[in-house]
Amino acid sequence: MPFSSSNPMFGIAKMMGYTDSDLTRTATRAGQRPAFVTFAPNDDGAYLHDVFFEHPDTYKKHIGPDGHIRSWGFYPYIEEGAKCAGQEDNGHMVIRAREMEHQMTYAPFGKTSLPRPEDQFMKALLANRKRDLKLVNLGDLTRRDYVLKIYMPKILKENGEPRVWRRFIVSGGMALDVFQDKILAPLMGWVRNFHGHLLTDYRDGTQFGPKKSKAIDMMHLDLSGYGYLNEDEFCIAHLLAKTGDAMKYQYDLGDHNDHDIQVEHILPLESSAGAVKVLAGSGICPMENSEGNAQWAKKLETLKSGSPKEKQEAMKAIYSSPNYRDRGWNLRRSFDADYFDLAETQKAVMTALGTKGSFPEGAKMFVMPTSLEGFFVGPRAHARGKTSRKVTTEITAPVNAESWGYFEELKKEGRDKITNTACAACGSPHDLKICAGCRQRFYCSAACQKGHWKSTHKQECEDLQKRKRSTA
Repeated sequence: MPFSSSNPMFGIAKMMGYTDSDLTRTATRAGQRPAFVTFAPNDDGAYLHDVFFEHPDTYKKHIGPDGHIRSWGFYPYIEEGAKCAGQEDNGHMVIRAREMEHQMTYAPFGKTSLPRPEDQFMKALLANRKRDLKLVNLGDLTRRDYVLKIYMPKILKENGEPRVWRRFIVSGGMALDVFQDKILAPLMGWVRNFHGHLLTDYRDGTQFGPKKSKAIDMMHLDLSGYGYLNEDEFCIAHLLAKTGDAMKYQYDLGDHNDHDIQVEHILPLESSAGAVKVLAGSGICPMENSEGNAQWAKKLETLKSGSPKEKQEAMKAIYSSPNYRDRGWNLRRSFDADYFDLAETQKAVMTALGTKGSFPEGAKMFVMPTSLEGFFVGPRAHARGKTSRKVTTEITAPVNAESWGYFEELKKEGRDKITNTACAACGSPHDLKICAGCRQRFYCSAACQKGHWKSTHKQECEDLQKRKRSTA
């Protein structure tokens, strides 16, 4: 079915060079009767992805040319010989067209109480997949250590090998929310609790993500599979069961900073300590908001062979990025695309492990106050109960020369759940006991608690107890 000329996306798509066949490749079944979902009276299924005409129990999944299933298997892959061959065709213009066509049709703003067909389908799919995963017997995998390698596809060296990668050890029993927040983000060099993310099981396309995340880029979820299981209910072993298994880590749903994570080895139970350790790596992390892997690769090429002006503009953008400022990389005299410091990376991971988990509902956002008062009283300060407002960068530090403001994040009061945290000293998720003083940090052994007390926690514990007494 060609785009309706009355839909605003029609003109936009045409201006961008899309043909009718480009636009309708993923949505060909308008007017047909769906197998599971219910349409509103004024909806004939135009612009709806073909998968939603099928049944969530039996729909046919699209498998990538590499054998991996992404985004629940919803999207077909672009054929060989075409531009972007081998990539998922999520039909983003079709998705946006449908949003415009039916923004006032379905709940919560529409004339009918029906949820969108997409949401009806996802509700059943998520319930079924959650039920099945809860029945999986993981055996001793939750107590065994995994040697994992994470790398970013399409960011390559001249010999074709990944330019940005890390190798590390982590327990298979670590909860996925802790894995992303306290391991993957600092390991790679991303800002914690800034952008949304997804973790995908390549075996069947099941997706996991942050519960109730308010990160700004979550608005693009429909372009990345429409939904996910809450990651705090599952662990690494649910996605990776043997050597050679792989999963996807997508950071920033708008820019699509894609990572592949592969199992290189699973240690025997008797050799597994549960501690997190960074083993090796290479390549500096892309800047935040870098528009994805391919665009970062182009920026690196610009730094190598661009004009002096192009290089200067690229460096200005990179060194003003939040993650480069947080890690101090913007202070380096020269940019090195292959920069990696093992001790620095291990320290970043251990620092994250020594803190409370991030609160996805209070994800960082950049605030540009319209008055001086805005620096001290933010609109989100009292937005939700049992949260506190935290300015995470100096209010005098501009993000770049053209803007000023600060990043704001909401922190949830209380402590981590014992099932969704890790030892503050080593990162093990096993046999945790809470600090009797502050009742905030967890430790897997007396040795870990003693070592962390001497190196870090003594002053922190006293400060936390004082704060608790002052608010009692």
